[in-house]
Amino acid sequence: MSEEPNTVEPTPQATTWKLPDGIEDHLEAGVLKTAAGAVVGGLLGLALFRSGSGWRSASMAAGVGVGLGSTFQRTRPGMN
Repeated sequence: MSEEPNTVEPTPQATTWKLPDGIEDHLEAGVLKTAAGAVVGGLLGLALFRSGSGWRSASMAAGVGVGLGSTFQRTRPGMN
């Protein structure tokens, strides 16, 4: 029988890369604001645009846009 040579897998190097401090708060706020914007926009679209024809989806999209825009404004450097 022939034996295979012992192969040693390289160990992963420890990385020094990490997310900036406080970014988790911004990400969490962005997800919550976007979800809330979609829900409120959808409910508003349901109440105001009963005929449908894309207005409900447009209201939800507007809510998502407001949530993302608010998050972008919050995360801009130098703006607190």
